[in-house]
Amino acid sequence: MPIAYTILQEPAIHLVSYHGTVTNEDFLTSYKAASVDPRYRPGMVEISDLRHADVIDIDIDAIKAFVAWVAGRKDLAGSTLRSGILLGNDMQAGMSRLYEAVANIHTKETVRRFRELPDLLSWLAVDQVHTDKIAAALEALARGEAEAPARTRVDP
Repeated sequence: MPIAYTILQEPAIHLVSYHGTVTNEDFLTSYKAASVDPRYRPGMVEISDLRHADVIDIDIDAIKAFVAWVAGRKDLAGSTLRSGILLGNDMQAGMSRLYEAVANIHTKETVRRFRELPDLLSWLAVDQVHTDKIAAALEALARGEAEAPARTRVDP
């Protein structure tokens, strides 16, 4: 299961965890599934944790398609998303830079890359009191724990 997510209500954050090999199809279908999850609120902040991904096999066409889909979402009209990407290595940094460059074309999403969760939470203006809760939820996603609260798995 290359991409899993959960949605926290307090604080309101869409958490995404990438593991193993992630393909174009994984990338495109998982975010679309999250957008129709009843817990999702348009405009909520997002943390994408790439630290457990071995291979990110997502090409520029998939990135363009995804960013165009985000830009065209009527439920996001008038808002700009804030997405923090948690990185584990330079390959992930390169892929996220490519995503950020394409996202900037449509100006519907502000993306920043981080190596440390507290720095990312500070940028998202999430109270640091939630750091342990968010870290635990990200680790549960990375371990594939089905019993994690409010967990949703997405398989293409």
